[in-house]
Amino acid sequence: MKKLFIITLFVFSFSGLFAQQKNEIKLLKEDESGFISVDKSPVMIKAPVPVYPEKAKMQAIEGKVFLKLLIDENGNVAKAKIDKGINPLLDKSALEAVKSAKFSPALINDKPVRVWVVLPVAFKMEIDNGENDGNPGINVSIKVDKYPELIHHEQPIYPEEAKKNNIEGKAYVKVLVDKEGTPQKAVVIKSDNELFNQPAIDATMKSKFTPALLNKEPIAVWVVLPYRFALEAKEDSSAK
Repeated sequence: MKKLFIITLFVFSFSGLFAQQKNEIKLLKEDESGFISVDKSPVMIKAPVPVYPEKAKMQAIEGKVFLKLLIDENGNVAKAKIDKGINPLLDKSALEAVKSAKFSPALINDKPVRVWVVLPVAFKMEIDNGENDGNPGINVSIKVDKYPELIHHEQPIYPEEAKKNNIEGKAYVKVLVDKEGTPQKAVVIKSDNELFNQPAIDATMKSKFTPALLNKEPIAVWVVLPYRFALEAKEDSSAK
């Protein structure tokens, strides 16, 4: 099964400045006690290439992770930590990838010094147009004689964390149903809480449909399944 997403992973242009006044460049000191004036900021030589986690893709999680990096005298990343994160999956991926990044060091009087800088890493997705696997793209509208019907609607598992915190809500999953009525791909298109995303996807992929029909022939189409997570109705968690 081919991937639903064509992943475009941008590593934004290096943003190392914490403070700048007139022609003076100031970066954060190694001990983070304050700023230090440098003649030249670090310049990225080798950009990190993070892996887009499959669970993040399925849940349509994207955005920028801001990393705080300590660049040593050789231009290597001596330390890395999250300055501003998005999601544990993307944060972890960005941190792992940045280990391979390479910079020119900051300079004072032509001598390299250790400084902290900020690097924003952006995760962005583009939806597959369907041309590569013969299936319709997720936004392609197809007029059919008969839409898929659920013959087995798997119920999602209510996340324990959501239960403990009395969190309720809905998640809407768009699913590609193939010519046999089997779910092939699923994407969360709307959700009240991120905790519901993976359970909704898991339930969708275990469901079963009759195939859509066009001129009496089965075809693959996208349909939307809504799920309702309600504490007072745990036994019926599908939205009506």
